[in-house]
Amino acid sequence: MRTRLLNILFVTGLAMFVTPSIQAANLRFLNYTPITYLKAKDNASLHKAAGDVLDNKKDGEKLDWSNKGLGNATQVTAEITASNTTTTGDKTCRDLSIVLHAKGQDQTLGLQVCKAKAGKWELVKK
Repeated sequence: MRTRLLNILFVTGLAMFVTPSIQAANLRFLNYTPITYLKAKDNASLHKAAGDVLDNKKDGEKLDWSNKGLGNATQVTAEITASNTTTTGDKTCRDLSIVLHAKGQDQTLGLQVCKAKAGKWELVKK
């Protein structure tokens, strides 16, 4: 009986310490995705480029972006494309695709954004 109780306590204690590290290990694949290499200047430039696509490009027209000259040692490039533009009343919505490339890895971000005629583009929360 005592051996069984010790085994149960050991397994329970082991599970308490191992489970968090297993869960953290499951997210390690995100460490080397292109978005993790973006610095503050990269983000600002990419945000501006996305706004340019949303404001000035037709559905399917692509804009190539690069962080060259922004001081980041890791080169990151992207293709930004808007599609599925819909207008209801004074509200316009578009799907925005950003395909990032860095260190041989690709990552696709798919976003839906909307704005009123006099407003700013805002991410649609799902």
